[in-house]
Amino acid sequence: MEEISLDSFERDSDAFDEAVAASSGIDRFCSSSAWILPAQATLMPPRQPWLFRDQHGYVAMMRGRHIDGWSYVEPLEAMWYLACPLVGPTPRELAARFGELCRGRPDDWDVALIGGLEPNSVLSEELATYLSMFCRLRLAPPTIRHVAELGDGFERYLGRRSRNFRKSLRRADDAARAAGIRFERVSARDSDQAAALYRRAVAIEERSWKGRAGVGIQDGAMHAFYQQMLPRLAARGRLRAIFASHRGRDVAFILGGVYLDTYRGLQFSFDADYSELSLGNLCQREQIAALCEEGVSRYDLGTDMEYKRRWADTTHETIALLAIRR
Repeated sequence: MEEISLDSFERDSDAFDEAVAASSGIDRFCSSSAWILPAQATLMPPRQPWLFRDQHGYVAMMRGRHIDGWSYVEPLEAMWYLACPLVGPTPRELAARFGELCRGRPDDWDVALIGGLEPNSVLSEELATYLSMFCRLRLAPPTIRHVAELGDGFERYLGRRSRNFRKSLRRADDAARAAGIRFERVSARDSDQAAALYRRAVAIEERSWKGRAGVGIQDGAMHAFYQQMLPRLAARGRLRAIFASHRGRDVAFILGGVYLDTYRGLQFSFDADYSELSLGNLCQREQIAALCEEGVSRYDLGTDMEYKRRWADTTHETIALLAIRR
């Protein structure tokens, strides 16, 4: 495989995303350039590029050195291990190329971590076959995402929610509209529009319980992560957002990104002074209705949290493979 620089990889991001779209057995949104490049720049420690490409796809990894002296290679995004670093349409050939690459460059690494793999997929099985020839293999605990299935439309989706949940949504909607809450679908198609949208979201976050507790996205690494991600999504027409307002003032938002047939939820928040109006749930409902109108068939709600279960129909599980060179 041809080794490439991080700058070359950035310039190649459209071709890389085409390879992601052609891949199977991975989380496509979290393996795409819009996720992994901002994560590499804002969330991860200093590392060196370990990036390769050929006709079968890409290996998108970084190389680092542990404090104990051993070297490792891992995905660009290795905070949650949602991204799969091996993308391309032919998983058997890609796994073989990766095995050859690892075997041929023993000085680069002692440990390889490959995240974002679906259990029992062709890619995960072939990787295990090749790497077991010269590595000891371990599996990290699985990562579970909750997924809402939207392909049969909003009414049928809503009909699968519990009766009590539907009733609570109707009551919340009546109360919010009686209070004068308005919902607005907001689009952004370039970096300036994305920046303006993000400023609106951050202003709400600062007034949320998370912002007031200092754990929101209004500053720090997570702020920078989304600040870099949203323009990438906007430039490709993939950014989706809904804002709720009261008397002309923003009081809640929900935002995420679309990749192929899937919407990936990113953040939602609401002004703590409006907590009695269930604006988080209402923003979710408004976003789901909009996605159904658009024809998006899946909503990835993200990693496991109790509140997500009421919105979900299924789960999506991925694993991380740890290869320790013998």
